[in-house]
Amino acid sequence: MKKLTILTILTATMLTTASANFSFMGDMIRDMTNAAKEMKTDTVDIAKDIKTDGIDVAKEIKSEGIDGFKDMKDDLNDAVKDDTSDINSKELKEEAKK
Repeated sequence: MKKLTILTILTATMLTTASANFSFMGDMIRDMTNAAKEMKTDTVDIAKDIKTDGIDVAKEIKSEGIDGFKDMKDDLNDAVKDDTSDINSKELKEEAKK
């Protein structure tokens, strides 16, 4: 009877320990799976943000380039007008001297 009681207690202890270990492993695997899913979601979000930021920067560079070219064109037109008016005023002065 004593042996049977000890055997029953040992069996119950082993089953309880095995169940606890399995539960722990199940929780650990679940946690690892959730962590992997979170990392995947974060990676996708970061990639989308990088893409969006890259597009915004490209658009900004393009608009700044276009504005820069327009400013250059305006500056060149102003310079040509100034030079033309200077040439005309020199010619007028020379004709006035004659």
